[in-house]
This record gives sequence, C-alpha cells and structure tokens, in this order.
Amino acid sequence: MNLRQIEAFRSVMRLGSMTAAAEALYTSQPNVSRLIAQLELSTGLKLFDRAGVRLIPTKEGSAFFQEIERAYVGLDSLRQSAKNIRNLGTGRLRIAAVPSTGLTLIPHVIKHFVETHPELTVSLHMNASPTVVQWVQSQFCDLGVVVQPSDASPLETFLITQLQAVCVLPPGHRLAAQELITAQDLHGEDFVSLCHGDGTREQMDKVFEHAGVERKLVVEGQYSAINCEMVASGMGAALVSPNVAQDFLHKGITIHRFEPELLFPVYVVAPAVSGQTPLARQFIQALREHYATEFPR
Repeated sequence: MNLRQIEAFRSVMRLGSMTAAAEALYTSQPNVSRLIAQLELSTGLKLFDRAGVRLIPTKEGSAFFQEIERAYVGLDSLRQSAKNIRNLGTGRLRIAAVPSTGLTLIPHVIKHFVETHPELTVSLHMNASPTVVQWVQSQFCDLGVVVQPSDASPLETFLITQLQAVCVLPPGHRLAAQELITAQDLHGEDFVSLCHGDGTREQMDKVFEHAGVERKLVVEGQYSAINCEMVASGMGAALVSPNVAQDFLHKGITIHRFEPELLFPVYVVAPAVSGQTPLARQFIQALREHYATEFPR
C-alpha cells in the first residue's frame, strides 16, 4: 500500500468514477484501475463491486474510506500548522505566570493578542516563580512571568516593570478615608501578609522593621489574590500589587497609596533571543506595552 494507491481510491470515492478520478490525478483510467487493484491486493479488502462500468463501494470500502478521510483531516491540520510556523514560528503560544499576573493582567493581554492572531492557540499555566522558571527551562512553556527569577537558570530574564505596592483595607476600615497610608498608620493593625517564599514577604517585613512598626499578623496567604479576598472579608489590611487590588474593588475594599515605597517587580523569563519564537517575542512586547499603558511610572 502506498500513497499513490490511496490517492486513486480516495479520488474515485469522492468523484464517483474512475474516469473523473483519472482526470483529477492527471493520469489514465486504466492506471487508476490498476492502482485500486493493487490496493485491494495489499490490504486484503474488496473495495468495490463492479456493475458494468459502475463501481459500487462495498461496506469494507466505505469503512476504509472513512479512515482515510480522518487521516487527511490530520494532514490538513499539519498543513495549517506548517503555514503558522512559516508565518509566526508556531501556531501555539504557551505562557506560564505567577497568579498575581496570571489571574489579573495577562488574560487581558491575551485577549488583545489573539484578536491580531486569529489562528493562534494560547495556553496559560500558573504556579509559583520557581515552577514557572522550570516550565520554561524544560520547554513546556515558551515564556514565563515571575516576580523572582532564578540566578541559576540559563534563561534570559527581562525586567518588564516595577509596580508600587498599594495598601488595601476592608470595607468600613477606620483608615478608609485616607488617600495615603503609611507604615506607621498600620501599627497594631490586623495584617494579612504574604507567605515567605519569593522574596516579596522579606522586603515587606523590612519596610515595617525599619519604620519600627509592629503589625498583628493575623493570617498569611501564598498569593496576593488570596490576601485581597481575606481583606474583603474583614480580616485586616494588606500590601499588594495594584493590578491585583483593582480586581477586588467590587468586593468593597479600598485602595490607597502606601509609603515608604515598596516595589513589586515583574520579570519575563524566556530562552535566549535566538531560541525564542516570533510569537513569544511579540507577546513580550505586548506585555511591556500593556503595563506601560495601565501602570505608567
């Protein structure tokens, strides 16, 4: 069984006669007949019943044709993938991110990105920074958005932006009328803190230590989104990234400027430039532009 025999059989099934199939394949009717006979011999299947000059597909022939059509659908998909690769490097973009960006800002960037790349499939995966770095390093993902890159990683690291932390307060909090919240304002206040792990918690603790402020650490959450939810439930104040805070305004929290300055960095990790797909490079640029627009410094 070879491709030429398959093409002859498929053409006869689709066009209804050997004569039409021969014209479509730019060959002779006897050659089409010979190719189908060879296919029947190699497969052990009787593909047609002959009724004079007419060919009537057998049940075996019809079933075999269905399998061939499934295979050709796969080939058409491969042709489309090849086209996407020629144009963009790949037809799929796999993004990894920490939840502080993956649950808030990145879906908006993806929305605008796919509008200009309608044949693109994007997948978004979320985890803590170390796992995101591992996913990119293993090529499971094309790029990653993290808050703390790994010094030991061979990946390229790009600082996209640094977002100034904001203070979020529960509905009806005594400080809710203030535009600016300082570290001293939170002395003795119930506080929802990030867990230790990616370096952000350590920076936050130093801010309060230098100010001589003692908070009541009521509860810790691994991610800013979790902490905003706990703030909304009235468990205390928190310092979070502004992009996360904005997604919880509907919960009744209030958002305030905070001093002294505490910065939340946003990095992209990706293979060296020579190993990046055109799509990955375009998405990184789209991410830069979105941050610059939404959070100008």
